Amino acid sequence: MIGGSAGSIEALQTIIASLPPEFPASLFVVVHLPADYPSILAKVLSHAGDLPTTSPIDREQIQRSCIYVARPDHHLTIEGGRMRVLRGPRENRHRPAIDPLFRTAAREYGPRVIGVVLSGLQDDGSAGLYAVKRRGGVAIVQDPKETPWSEMPGKALTYASPHYVLQARDIAANLIQLVTASESPMVKKNSKNRKSNGKNHKNKLSGTGGLENPTVNMETTSPEEGEGTPSVFACPECHGVLWELKDEKMVRFRCRVGHSFGTDSLAVELSIASESALWAAVRALEEKAAMQRRVADGMGGKSSVSRRLLDQSAADATNALLIRDMIFRRDAKLESDEVEPEPEQRRKTA
Repeated sequence: MIGGSAGSIEALQTIIASLPPEFPASLFVVVHLPADYPSILAKVLSHAGDLPTTSPIDREQIQRSCIYVARPDHHLTIEGGRMRVLRGPRENRHRPAIDPLFRTAAREYGPRVIGVVLSGLQDDGSAGLYAVKRRGGVAIVQDPKETPWSEMPGKALTYASPHYVLQARDIAANLIQLVTASESPMVKKNSKNRKSNGKNHKNKLSGTGGLENPTVNMETTSPEEGEGTPSVFACPECHGVLWELKDEKMVRFRCRVGHSFGTDSLAVELSIASESALWAAVRALEEKAAMQRRVADGMGGKSSVSRRLLDQSAADATNALLIRDMIFRRDAKLESDEVEPEPEQRRKTA
């Protein structure tokens, strides 16, 4: 399983180009894709190597020596030896997201799973890679020093403590070595009962009902079986209570319906929500000021009531301008932080 985001396509092509046609395992790929446009990623990757590459349909049987690429706006998960392709709750601001694939594969196949996190932004993939490692699988992270965007592999390196940190050109050889050394490639299911968090966890999805069963769907979408503790934050997606989940170095948040966030992803969503609220306040104040001016003009502008309305209109317009300035100053500060000069440059300009 490979997950990536910004800057990961070149690394993916490098890995796939080095895999032999008889690669004795299945490869699943999730890259963050725009939801509103068709993706040609499967076609691009099919030209990179000799393995057949496709975007699977829901409940498609897993085949060996194939590459399966997640579709836009759909999570790719693995249950009961088949792939599920569904529009579940977004995780870490994305659908498809990396964590659901890694998490469900780890629950299904345990030590036979290999998870790889490539270049990208924010922290999707860290919790999934941690789940892979905790259930006996192998965790691999692309060396952040060679990635165009090092944040996502850097977070995975910090949170999941992977077994290998490799450059893209070395990942394929490592995969081949690990897979050929394994007694059972990831095609058949594990036994029905597997250990998870110290308890036997039965795979309910292998029976009837599948993900249409709300209880089973919750088990699949939630990052962990535990409930966590209520946090002070509301879900930016549905505004329900976010539950806080802690795993050693990781802190994650999940709401009742399954929206899930790492700390970085939640910070970004809350920032977006706060800006939206500020713009809504600007709109409300400017509309109120305009209506007060219109009413005052209709009254001739000479009575005490009309003068009071004009004064209030001017105050509301001033407050709206202050909020606009607050938003613009915030954006300017973020841009200056992104292009902050190196220490040597700062010394020259001082």
